Amino acid sequence: MNCDRVHDVLPLYLSGELRGEEMADMRLHLQECEHCAMAVQADRELDNALRAAMLEETADVSAVLDRVHQRIAAPWWKRRPQLISLRMAAVAIILVFALIGLPRVYVHQAQRNMALAAASDHYEDLVLLRHSDWEHKPEDVAHFMQAQFPQKQDLLSSITPAGASLEKVRLCKLRGTSYAHFVFRTGTVETSVYLLANPKDGASYQASHLRDGGHGLEVAGFSSADLTGMVVGQHSSVPTVEIAHRLSQTL
Repeated sequence: MNCDRVHDVLPLYLSGELRGEEMADMRLHLQECEHCAMAVQADRELDNALRAAMLEETADVSAVLDRVHQRIAAPWWKRRPQLISLRMAAVAIILVFALIGLPRVYVHQAQRNMALAAASDHYEDLVLLRHSDWEHKPEDVAHFMQAQFPQKQDLLSSITPAGASLEKVRLCKLRGTSYAHFVFRTGTVETSVYLLANPKDGASYQASHLRDGGHGLEVAGFSSADLTGMVVGQHSSVPTVEIAHRLSQTL
């Protein structure tokens, strides 16, 4: 089983419907592929969080229940219409609380998943060296910047960490979203900056701060009016939070 097939059968795996040989292949692949294992774990946590949100957000309906008890003492021909209205009101209150809480849980988990995806991509690109489609030459990097960020003439110098130099850049996919992946080097230390131009509708995919993204990596998300991104590096060597904070202030 390969990574694409894992993505195809993931819903069946999470729901417990995957059986037989494919289940065995799935388990074997997850033991061997850390990237898929992290993605599956992230989706499982998201699924659990969504389920829990429906149970955790409980509305305070004590006032409604008091009114119900008062109506019970009234004659049946008076209380029946009011009870129907009260039931509808109680249902509406519960739905409102669920709709408020559910997006909050979803957004938090989605941000964490994006941070995990960035950490995984950093490890695959800089440790496992799985991609070769990098731009290294200054003229190729300049062309890349013009194509991806035409309105940001000084962007490259703005995102370069202090004392670092650009090593390479490429486009990558993080959970289906295209990011520019910049790699900066300071001595022997490599730092990844993932950058995405915010869409016109204002939606963004900012990652949360993830101290343990696997392999000793730390991820810090940032956003500005026009750009959203993440900084990824070794926890003990790269001040990811400091860099992300500076980018959020200057971009």
